[in-house]
Amino acid sequence: MKKSAVIGIGNTMRKDDGIGIILIEKLLEQKEKLPKNIEFIDGGIGGMNLLHLLVNFDFAMIVDAVNFGGQPGETRVFTLDEIKSKKIQAKTSTHESDFLKIIELSKQLNECPEEIIVFGVQPKDTSHGQNLSAELEKKLSSILDNLKIEIKKYF
Repeated sequence: MKKSAVIGIGNTMRKDDGIGIILIEKLLEQKEKLPKNIEFIDGGIGGMNLLHLLVNFDFAMIVDAVNFGGQPGETRVFTLDEIKSKKIQAKTSTHESDFLKIIELSKQLNECPEEIIVFGVQPKDTSHGQNLSAELEKKLSSILDNLKIEIKKYF
């Protein structure tokens, strides 16, 4: 059986940037209703701690705020190749460069999961502050529903 993970990353001190962490917390509250073969992980702000996590999985879904030019709270699923190709046109995640470097290092060490996808949420405000923007707070339930639909598709 494949080992799979849903890993939320983000900085909860930067408003909507913390959406990945908040969504993981919500998923953990409902874990019994989700597929049993998934590990849900708070990946914090990313960085080297992800490298040591990724080696344990065959498949990983990263949940993060991604600036793809959509409406605040809109969600999309990206492959790593799509993230890399959009890098030139728009800044995606605030963790993007760090995150992509970790993935690249993981590949070089032959420790990268076979497949990684990114569940991105369009942020409204990533300035300093502890709460989500009013737009994302209002849409949090539907964002979580979209994430659960994607989890059921991939797992």
